[in-house]
Amino acid sequence: MYLALRPPWVPRGVVRTSGAPAVVVVGGDAGVTRPKPRKRSRPAGGTGQSVAEPGGDADDAAPVRLTAEDRALEWRGDDVVLPPRTVDLASGAGEARALDASEINETIDRQGGGVRDCVVQGATGTDLAATIAVELLVDGRGRVTRSRIQAPRYLLAHGLLGCAQRAVGRLRFPASGAATIVSFPVHLGG
Repeated sequence: MYLALRPPWVPRGVVRTSGAPAVVVVGGDAGVTRPKPRKRSRPAGGTGQSVAEPGGDADDAAPVRLTAEDRALEWRGDDVVLPPRTVDLASGAGEARALDASEINETIDRQGGGVRDCVVQGATGTDLAATIAVELLVDGRGRVTRSRIQAPRYLLAHGLLGCAQRAVGRLRFPASGAATIVSFPVHLGG
């Protein structure tokens, strides 16, 4: 790091500005200390969470050790149930129907990456392998109105529910006129 730049015609190590005293140019590391070696993460208590040492890097960290309790599956989120269905014969409107499998699969294939990203983000640094179940209530206009997720406790404790609910809230299914319950799995690990 240089405190001042020197013109090429001035002797090395001295910089003069008009009417000002000479400024010494400091080369090399300029007194900057070398970074300390990084320390590896260590498990904190029995929670399966890791505590990174200051200056540590997540890439250098050992995998988080998960307990059986951390791996236990549990459901969290909204109750996903079909609302009562009313039929209006006088309106003459087209027949309301539930979404078919091809419409569901196409939408999940095209737009479901956000949920997968949430799962991968939550599992980073672990050796977790699981099948996460996602259930949605899609209204007749194709919007997700309710959702719930079954996942390992560790993922749920690390923000998976909120992240996944935001991701499924952006899904847009075809309008079918009737509410549909949609379920799909997200596979993590081998």
